[in-house]
Amino acid sequence: MVERYDVVVAGGGPAGLAAARGAAAEGGKVLLLELQAQIGGQTQSATWVPADVITHPLKESIVANMKEVRLHSRHKELSISGDFGAIVDRRLFDKLLAAEAVASGAELWVGSPVKELLVSGDDVRGVHVEAGDWAERIESELIIDATGARGEWSSLLLRKVLKRDWKRELLALSNEYLMVNVTNDQSADLFFTSYFAPLGHAWVYPFGKRFAMAGVQGVRIHPDAALDEFIGRRGVPRLERAVPVAAFRGQLPLEGPLNQTCANGIIAAGGAAGQIYALSGQGLRYALRCGEIAGKVAIDAITEGDVSMGGLADYERQWRAEFDAELRAGQLLHSSLSVSPDQRMDALLGALEDKPKLQQAFIDVFTGFRLKGPLEALLKDEEISRIFGRETVEKTLALK
Repeated sequence: MVERYDVVVAGGGPAGLAAARGAAAEGGKVLLLELQAQIGGQTQSATWVPADVITHPLKESIVANMKEVRLHSRHKELSISGDFGAIVDRRLFDKLLAAEAVASGAELWVGSPVKELLVSGDDVRGVHVEAGDWAERIESELIIDATGARGEWSSLLLRKVLKRDWKRELLALSNEYLMVNVTNDQSADLFFTSYFAPLGHAWVYPFGKRFAMAGVQGVRIHPDAALDEFIGRRGVPRLERAVPVAAFRGQLPLEGPLNQTCANGIIAAGGAAGQIYALSGQGLRYALRCGEIAGKVAIDAITEGDVSMGGLADYERQWRAEFDAELRAGQLLHSSLSVSPDQRMDALLGALEDKPKLQQAFIDVFTGFRLKGPLEALLKDEEISRIFGRETVEKTLALK
């Protein structure tokens, strides 16, 4: 017997969970399918998030509040104090989101990888799920692709419908270790070096007492070797006696959002749609909000009886109105810093010395947590403007 639902959500990360929660809350019959054996599994352990995404039910996942960030370039160091969001335990954060989705009425299956889309003509009509000897055909009015951009069974809209793939030269690869026996230090360290992390950065985040997350993200790197070399050669004081007990590998597209994030019977949200802030690789805030928009638009389209690309156009309009300008700003800034990156980061940290307000603005802009005021303040500084380049500054400030 073929299962039937209004909405099938493929992927149990923040985008998928927000979409399932939103669609179920609107009264839809919703099924979420997660490839891994648990929500919040072997994907990511810690994420640095802005304070405004941590609603009261999610506060339990906070492991550290960010009050100090230390920046390290090749020859410069800078310590910045302020309120910079929090580090959350993604394993718990995602499970708390799942609890909200289930409470809203969504059904959830784990260990259920979507291997194929069910297609009739140009219309997506469902999914084929397969794991070991078990397989299932599930029909639906609409699919929400929240499969991310990592692994063989990700990016369903891009690969199965649009018939293309992410540009390899703009794929950021990452590896992150959960480290134990760490010296207590509740600050975050960010390292900008083309040697360990070309077109990216390395980091060390606190993860509660005696624990920390150490990671690297870069383009055209072997992330395991890069992380081992970073830890072994950089000499981070809090990690002197620490050892890794878990590894979390990832992949992010930095080329910007897809030109088309929906088609007949399918919507993509989060990493699967390329909704990633290229400057830092942040994506959780966009995943939550775009997933929420996708869930509501899905039910509205089903109610109207039109799940064609035209009927789903409101999703495209809404998320682009909220985020397109800042995602494009992230691409422009990232592209600028990719040319002579070590020299530019040295110059940038030098320009930020003795400018505490601009230091905080830089953290806001780098993370993408708050752009509107900080971005303008940062780029209107004459010295910083020269570092990014006149053309980049003009294009970035012209974005609306």
